[in-house]
Formats: sequence, structure tokens, C-alpha cells
Amino acid sequence: MADDEMPAGLMLERFIADKFAAMSLCVPSDDVEMMARFVEEDGIEREDKVEGVRGMLEGVVETMPSEDAINPAIDAIIDEQSRLAVIEAEAEARAAAEEEKEEEENSKPGVEAVLASLTEEELAEARKAALLRQYAYVEGGPEEERSEGPPRGASKEEAEAKKAAEERRKLVEEALRLDSRKKKYRKQQTIDDPLEWNNLNREKVQAVAALQRTAHADTAKQRKDRDKAALDKQRADQAKAKADRQKKAQKQERRG
Repeated sequence: MADDEMPAGLMLERFIADKFAAMSLCVPSDDVEMMARFVEEDGIEREDKVEGVRGMLEGVVETMPSEDAINPAIDAIIDEQSRLAVIEAEAEARAAAEEEKEEEENSKPGVEAVLASLTEEELAEARKAALLRQYAYVEGGPEEERSEGPPRGASKEEAEAKKAAEERRKLVEEALRLDSRKKKYRKQQTIDDPLEWNNLNREKVQAVAALQRTAHADTAKQRKDRDKAALDKQRADQAKAKADRQKKAQKQERRG
């Protein structure tokens, strides 16, 4: 699986495993996963995360590095999680914006059908007229939407023909506008760097992050207590196993 297709949680787990492996620390995958979920909690202070990960590590490695050696590694893990969280939130915001655009465009009249009904000359003339109206060089632009009655002396047929022509003009202009938006949207999809995305909705990014913080804050303390209890039990089990091994060894020595 490519990095851009891998979920942020798995990328963080791989980062943690690689970071500790570089320090010659063998950490089981289950413990790596637990550390990753702990670091992802938004309601826990950074200092508590450092202490928590260090405590988890103490329970699974035989020789624990000094704090001066292990703390920078844990800090790097926390920084990596923050970076991945921003990327994930931006991706969610882009997906929401794309879905919103698609829904809006699907609700409009068929762009291709309208434009296909025009000859090349009519299409060129319509584009020119739409551009002129956009800058108010001719009547009927966006700032001059008005409905006028037929001139005096005009027949009913002439009035209806004028009305139909005006409705078609508006339909063509709307089709041209949507076609232009689609081309701009396809161009944006070729941008690789999320920070260069013109329509990136940072308000949605902030809203997603705020919702995540609110949701995690309610369970952060319970998760921390549960992790601590698991670590305490693990240490107790290890101490008991060590004591049992010592007793067994002593019995064997006495028998010998």
C-alpha cells in the first residue's frame, strides 16, 4: 500500500516501529498500536503523552534507554502524529468540498447538451457576449437583471420570440459558467501539494479538528486510566513470572 493510500493511524504505527527499531528496541506490534492510539488522543497534554509512552515502553523492553535518549524519540512521534492529523483533516475537507461541488453541478441542466446545440460561431458569440455582460459593457449583465415588457406595437409572437431568446441566452450563459468551473476543477485536481489547493476550505479543517478534540476530551481520562491499569497488570504479571522462575530455579538447585 502506497503512503498516500495508507490511513494516518497505520502510518503513525509504522513511524513508531521504525523509530524504536532504529534505537535497537524490539516493541511488539500490539504495543506499538496501543502507543499510537494513546498519542492520537487530543485531550492529553504533551508531557503526559511523553510520560505515558515511556511507561508503556518500560513494560515491554528489557533494557530501557535513559530519558535523555528516549524523550527526543517520543517527541518526534508526537510531532509526526500532529503532522499526519493535519494532512488527514485537509483530505477530509477536500473530499467534502468535492462532494458538495459534484452535488451542485449534478443539479444544474446538462452543460454538454446545451453547448452541443450551438454551432462554433454561436458558441464563440455567446462566450463573447457573456464576457461583456460580466463586466457590464452591455445590458443584461448580473447587476442588471430586469424583466421588461414588449415594446409598444409589438405583436404577441414577437414578444414570445424575444422571451424565448432571452431564456435561451441565460441558459447558454449558465452552461458556459458551469463548463468553466469544471475545467478549473479538473486543473485543481492535478495539484499535488494540498497547500496549493485554491479551494481548500480551512474553516472545515478547523471544524473537523475541533470536533475531534471535543470527542476525544470526553474519553481521554478513561483511556489514560485504562492504559495505566493495563501497564500495572503487565508489570505485575512480569514480576510474578520472574518470581516463579526464580523459585523453580532454586528448587532445581536444591534437588541437584
